[in-house]
Amino acid sequence: MKRTIHLGALVTVLSLAACGGEGADAAPTDTAMSSKQLKDLTADDVRSTCESLEARVKLSKEDACEYLGLMAGPALGKPCSELKDECVSAADESTQGQAPDGDCLPPDDQRAGCTATLAEYEVCLMAQTQMIRALTCDSTLTTLDTAPPDCDAVARKCPQIVATDDGEGQGTESP
Repeated sequence: MKRTIHLGALVTVLSLAACGGEGADAAPTDTAMSSKQLKDLTADDVRSTCESLEARVKLSKEDACEYLGLMAGPALGKPCSELKDECVSAADESTQGQAPDGDCLPPDDQRAGCTATLAEYEVCLMAQTQMIRALTCDSTLTTLDTAPPDCDAVARKCPQIVATDDGEGQGTESP
Protein backbone atom coordinates (compact mmCIF):
# COMPACT_ATOMS: atom_id res chain seq x y z
CA MET A 1 0.00 0.00 0.00
CA LYS A 2 2.85 2.39 0.80
CA ARG A 3 4.08 2.17 -2.79
CA THR A 4 0.87 3.83 -3.91
CA ILE A 5 1.18 6.74 -1.47
CA HIS A 6 2.83 8.91 -4.05
CA LEU A 7 1.49 7.26 -7.17
CA GLY A 8 -0.92 10.09 -7.94
CA ALA A 9 1.85 12.65 -7.74
CA LEU A 10 4.21 10.59 -9.78
CA VAL A 11 1.59 10.02 -12.45
CA THR A 12 1.06 13.78 -12.52
CA VAL A 13 4.76 14.38 -12.98
CA LEU A 14 4.98 11.69 -15.62
CA SER A 15 1.99 13.13 -17.46
CA LEU A 16 4.08 16.25 -17.94
CA ALA A 17 7.25 14.33 -18.87
CA ALA A 18 6.70 14.53 -22.63
CA CYS A 19 10.15 13.09 -23.34
CA GLY A 20 11.98 16.39 -23.18
CA GLY A 21 14.71 18.03 -21.19
CA GLU A 22 14.36 19.15 -17.60
CA GLY A 23 13.34 22.80 -18.11
CA ALA A 24 14.20 23.84 -14.57
CA ASP A 25 14.85 27.43 -15.61
CA ALA A 26 11.24 28.20 -16.52
CA ALA A 27 9.49 31.02 -14.71
CA PRO A 28 7.45 30.20 -11.61
CA THR A 29 3.78 30.97 -11.28
CA ASP A 30 3.16 34.70 -10.80
CA THR A 31 3.11 36.08 -7.26
CA ALA A 32 -0.58 37.02 -7.18
CA MET A 33 -1.54 33.49 -8.21
CA SER A 34 0.89 31.85 -5.77
CA SER A 35 -1.02 33.10 -2.75
CA LYS A 36 -4.33 31.55 -3.92
CA GLN A 37 -5.55 28.54 -2.00
CA LEU A 38 -6.04 25.38 -4.04
CA LYS A 39 -9.75 25.33 -3.20
CA ASP A 40 -10.20 28.75 -4.84
CA LEU A 41 -8.59 28.01 -8.21
CA THR A 42 -10.71 28.47 -11.32
CA ALA A 43 -10.39 26.41 -14.50
CA ASP A 44 -8.38 29.28 -16.03
CA ASP A 45 -6.10 29.35 -12.97
CA VAL A 46 -5.47 25.61 -13.31
CA ARG A 47 -4.69 25.93 -17.03
CA SER A 48 -2.23 28.82 -16.55
CA THR A 49 -0.61 27.09 -13.57
CA CYS A 50 -0.09 23.91 -15.56
CA GLU A 51 1.45 25.92 -18.39
CA SER A 52 3.84 27.50 -15.89
CA LEU A 53 4.70 24.20 -14.19
CA GLU A 54 5.10 22.09 -17.30
CA ALA A 55 8.74 22.94 -18.05
CA ARG A 56 9.81 22.76 -14.40
CA VAL A 57 8.44 19.27 -13.78
CA LYS A 58 9.22 17.80 -17.17
CA LEU A 59 11.27 14.64 -16.92
CA SER A 60 13.86 13.50 -19.38
CA LYS A 61 12.90 10.40 -21.31
CA GLU A 62 15.54 8.49 -19.37
CA ASP A 63 14.10 9.55 -15.99
CA ALA A 64 10.56 8.67 -17.07
CA CYS A 65 11.66 5.30 -18.44
CA GLU A 66 13.68 4.52 -15.32
CA TYR A 67 10.66 5.26 -13.15
CA LEU A 68 8.52 3.06 -15.40
CA GLY A 69 11.05 0.26 -15.03
CA LEU A 70 11.08 0.54 -11.25
CA MET A 71 7.29 0.55 -10.97
CA ALA A 72 6.41 -2.02 -13.64
CA GLY A 73 9.38 -4.36 -13.29
CA PRO A 74 8.06 -6.39 -10.35
CA ALA A 75 4.59 -6.76 -11.89
CA LEU A 76 5.96 -7.78 -15.28
CA GLY A 77 8.73 -9.96 -13.91
CA LYS A 78 11.37 -8.03 -15.85
CA PRO A 79 14.41 -6.20 -14.53
CA CYS A 80 14.15 -2.43 -14.37
CA SER A 81 17.14 -1.97 -16.67
CA GLU A 82 15.53 -4.07 -19.40
CA LEU A 83 12.24 -2.13 -19.22
CA LYS A 84 14.11 1.17 -19.15
CA ASP A 85 16.13 0.23 -22.24
CA GLU A 86 12.97 -0.84 -24.11
CA CYS A 87 11.26 2.42 -23.17
CA VAL A 88 14.22 4.61 -24.14
CA SER A 89 14.50 2.77 -27.47
CA ALA A 90 10.80 3.17 -28.25
CA ALA A 91 9.89 5.78 -30.83
CA ASP A 92 8.93 9.14 -29.38
CA GLU A 93 5.35 10.16 -29.87
CA SER A 94 5.41 13.80 -30.79
CA THR A 95 3.91 16.06 -28.16
CA GLN A 96 5.35 19.20 -29.68
CA GLY A 97 2.83 22.00 -29.92
CA GLN A 98 0.32 20.35 -27.63
CA ALA A 99 -1.01 22.45 -24.79
CA PRO A 100 -0.71 21.12 -21.24
CA ASP A 101 -3.78 19.06 -20.50
CA GLY A 102 -4.53 20.80 -17.19
CA ASP A 103 -4.13 17.75 -15.01
CA CYS A 104 -1.04 18.92 -13.15
CA LEU A 105 -3.22 19.85 -10.16
CA PRO A 106 -5.53 17.63 -8.14
CA PRO A 107 -9.12 17.41 -9.44
CA ASP A 108 -11.75 19.86 -8.17
CA ASP A 109 -13.19 17.39 -5.66
CA GLN A 110 -9.77 16.86 -4.03
CA ARG A 111 -9.06 20.59 -3.94
CA ALA A 112 -12.39 21.33 -2.23
CA GLY A 113 -11.62 22.59 1.27
CA CYS A 114 -7.87 22.55 0.62
CA THR A 115 -6.30 25.64 2.19
CA ALA A 116 -2.74 25.04 0.94
CA THR A 117 -1.59 27.81 -1.34
CA LEU A 118 -0.51 27.26 -4.89
CA ALA A 119 3.03 28.23 -3.83
CA GLU A 120 3.05 25.47 -1.18
CA TYR A 121 1.76 22.97 -3.71
CA GLU A 122 4.43 23.97 -6.25
CA VAL A 123 7.21 23.52 -3.67
CA CYS A 124 5.87 20.05 -2.91
CA LEU A 125 5.52 19.11 -6.58
CA MET A 126 9.06 20.27 -7.31
CA ALA A 127 10.40 18.20 -4.39
CA GLN A 128 8.61 15.13 -5.70
CA THR A 129 9.93 15.79 -9.20
CA GLN A 130 13.48 15.94 -7.81
CA MET A 131 12.85 12.67 -5.96
CA ILE A 132 11.85 10.98 -9.23
CA ARG A 133 14.82 12.43 -11.10
CA ALA A 134 17.14 10.99 -8.45
CA LEU A 135 15.81 7.44 -8.89
CA THR A 136 17.89 4.86 -10.72
CA CYS A 137 17.26 1.21 -11.48
CA ASP A 138 19.33 0.50 -8.36
CA SER A 139 16.87 2.46 -6.20
CA THR A 140 14.27 0.79 -4.05
CA LEU A 141 10.63 1.71 -4.17
CA THR A 142 10.76 2.42 -0.43
CA THR A 143 12.33 5.72 -1.49
CA LEU A 144 8.80 6.75 -2.43
CA ASP A 145 7.19 5.66 0.85
CA THR A 146 7.45 9.06 2.48
CA ALA A 147 6.52 12.44 1.08
CA PRO A 148 9.41 14.91 0.97
CA PRO A 149 9.52 17.37 3.90
CA ASP A 150 8.64 20.11 1.41
CA CYS A 151 5.16 18.52 1.23
CA ASP A 152 4.42 18.88 4.97
CA ALA A 153 2.32 22.04 4.59
CA VAL A 154 0.18 20.51 1.85
CA ALA A 155 -0.19 17.26 3.80
CA ARG A 156 -1.28 19.16 6.91
CA LYS A 157 -3.73 21.45 5.11
CA CYS A 158 -4.99 18.98 2.51
CA PRO A 159 -4.75 15.38 3.76
CA GLN A 160 -7.01 14.31 0.90
CA ILE A 161 -4.22 15.26 -1.51
CA VAL A 162 -1.06 14.16 0.28
CA ALA A 163 -1.14 10.89 2.14
CA THR A 164 0.77 10.90 5.41
CA ASP A 165 2.48 8.05 7.24
CA ASP A 166 -0.18 8.09 9.98
CA GLY A 167 -2.84 6.91 7.53
CA GLU A 168 -4.44 10.26 6.73
CA GLY A 169 -5.30 10.89 3.12
CA GLN A 170 -4.93 7.28 2.10
CA GLY A 171 -6.21 7.62 -1.39
CA THR A 172 -4.88 9.17 -4.47
CA GLU A 173 -2.54 12.05 -4.11
CA SER A 174 -1.43 14.61 -6.60
CA PRO A 175 1.42 16.89 -5.58
